Amino acid sequence: MRTNKKAAKPAPAKSRAKKKTPPARPKQLGLKRLLFGEERPDLTELEAGSTTILDILSPTAVNTKSRDCIIVDGVYHAYLYVAGYGYATTVGSCWLSPLVEAGEGVSLSFTCKRQSKDKILSKIAQTTMVNRSRMRDVGDTRQDYEELDSAISSGLYLKDAMNRQGEDFYYMHTLIEVTAEDPETLEQRVTAVEKLCVSVDMIARRCDYKNEQAFLSALPLLSLDADIERKSRRNALTSGVAAAFPFASYELSDRNGVFLGLNLYNRSPVFLDPYDDYKYTNGNCWIGGSSGAGKTFTLQCLGGRLRQQGRRVIFIVPKKGHEFRPLCELLGGLYLKMSPSSRDCPNIMAIRRRSLDAYSGLRDLAVRDDSVLADKISRLIIWYSLQKRDLSDEDKNHLDSSLVECYRRYGITFDNDTVTGEDGAFREMPVIADWYSVLQESAETKHLAVVLARYVTGSASAMGARNSIDLDNKYIVLDTSGMPDDLLLPGIFWATDIANDLIMDAGSDLSALIADELWSLVGANSNPLAAGFVQEMVKTIRGLGGIAVTSTQGMQDLFGLDGGKYGKGILDSSRIKLVMQMEEQEARLIQGVLNLSEDEVRQITRFRRGEGLLCIGYNHVPIQFHATRKEYDAITTSPTDLRVRRTGGGK
Repeated sequence: MRTNKKAAKPAPAKSRAKKKTPPARPKQLGLKRLLFGEERPDLTELEAGSTTILDILSPTAVNTKSRDCIIVDGVYHAYLYVAGYGYATTVGSCWLSPLVEAGEGVSLSFTCKRQSKDKILSKIAQTTMVNRSRMRDVGDTRQDYEELDSAISSGLYLKDAMNRQGEDFYYMHTLIEVTAEDPETLEQRVTAVEKLCVSVDMIARRCDYKNEQAFLSALPLLSLDADIERKSRRNALTSGVAAAFPFASYELSDRNGVFLGLNLYNRSPVFLDPYDDYKYTNGNCWIGGSSGAGKTFTLQCLGGRLRQQGRRVIFIVPKKGHEFRPLCELLGGLYLKMSPSSRDCPNIMAIRRRSLDAYSGLRDLAVRDDSVLADKISRLIIWYSLQKRDLSDEDKNHLDSSLVECYRRYGITFDNDTVTGEDGAFREMPVIADWYSVLQESAETKHLAVVLARYVTGSASAMGARNSIDLDNKYIVLDTSGMPDDLLLPGIFWATDIANDLIMDAGSDLSALIADELWSLVGANSNPLAAGFVQEMVKTIRGLGGIAVTSTQGMQDLFGLDGGKYGKGILDSSRIKLVMQMEEQEARLIQGVLNLSEDEVRQITRFRRGEGLLCIGYNHVPIQFHATRKEYDAITTSPTDLRVRRTGGGK
């Protein structure tokens, strides 16, 4: 009897355990297919409860129910693609940089796929031939005539570039990802990106109902969704693809520089070292802006940070000098309020330099014996002329002779050795009262003594009194805001003369002279002698290892003396220029001087407080200034901040 082999097979055991499979992860299915090609085999029993690569790479939760976005681990993602027809025909270098620098929450993904040159050339030739044959049957008045003509021209251009210039043919796809923590912010950012694309001649379309596919396409796996790939495909040659390289933006980050703020283009930090003479022809800086733009705040931040680097800083403040006092005291500086009611006025007639040859110490040269007394007398005559504008040549000669006699009585002559005593210290110097007495002694000069009477017997006698102020401090603020209007200009020159002596006698020490409201000395209300002195000081300070930082509010006043000769001279001597918010009329005045474009002029008029355009040669960078909390608390003049501070945080 034959044995039935089929019957001999053992029946499958019903009690055998079935192979366990992990629960399905529908939202990770697309990612798994992208990572591993085909579906992975079911996990073994040992692997079912372990952490796999997919668990690490995949998001915890994904919500794809919205038309406008996809929510991945609580973060809202929206996607846009640049339509194939939405690119500019002609592009410049780094034409994708605006999208890379669009700001927080905006990312860019673009893919370029090179195509076979032989196949593409064949298709282009065939398409061009078809378009030429169609064009014969189309009248030149029909709408599609221009389209056919443009298509033929493009085909010929592509063939010429590929055959004669050796360029390759690419298909380019650009995808923009926008993320935010809430849907309102997401919508604002998406709208801003759409406007940005329009401003650079690109058309961006939203990936409605396709955000999940766009999310997978944006992953760094070079696998685009077929529908998105078709809609975003744009042909480009090698030159166009190379010009799309987006990571080329201007950054200013000097190694030993002071922090100014953030670049408004790409949010990169801006560090400036004005003492780097290898990089900058001179480190002088000019700051301009309207009232309330933040000039005072910026000057104090700059001065404080230079002081923290060990530099000597001297401020000349014609207006609102009290705003500089808190930071000065915080840094252990010397605050001098120069006014008729104050005894903080250093003696203007004091000689503070032993030699005029400040350059000899820098080059180890023999010291020249140019007379410091003669130099001091010339500056005192300039100071006097700011109070009596109609000086004749005869009056200037009388003033010169009276000053020579005044210093002679203290044993000081044109010999520089007479300036100091046997111990090397400076001799006792004359004061304004001594000069007044000499002028009173002669009938020919009594009328000149009238100008000085105010400093001897009048309301400003405290300014002319003898005092012993120690100016050996690394941070000095000379505040002339308490001067009456008729003494403001000579008072500013008084402070400038003191600062000039300190800077020129600094030797090899790096120093900074920061002058606020420069227009008051070189503008319409000044005279050529004072303006020329300030201009020369700004030009020569760099050669001594220092820098001059000047600021001004009124551009018309700055260019008001002698056709703007001195104001323009100051700007030409300042390599670094910072333009803060201005009215359009003021911005137009500075446009030609700084070679600003129309867009930059509009940008200047729309700046907010604390923002400015940093101009160094042809490099123009908009920046936003930032201060530490300690700096802000010391500098701020906001009534709200001060009121909150007084009340301990209450209202």
